Amino acid sequence: MKKKLTPQLEEYKKDFEYHHKKIGELEWKLATIFYGKKAVARTEIDKLEIRLENHRVFMSNLIEDIQDEINKVNRPLWDNNTK
Repeated sequence: MKKKLTPQLEEYKKDFEYHHKKIGELEWKLATIFYGKKAVARTEIDKLEIRLENHRVFMSNLIEDIQDEINKVNRPLWDNNTK
């Protein structure tokens, strides 16, 4: 049975998928940056690493927000079970 997400969790899911995709793309660029090249400017690598780190930080914060939202949604369930 698939559970219906709250509107807030739907938004978080979209953000999660977007940043997850961007992290994968940037990781791939870093992994293949030298492919077909003799040299790569250090600044090019640094820019990719900075972008990657920004997406990772956003994801970390987003995961905390998702967990907070889930706790908020589950709170009434927990309260009803303790009575």
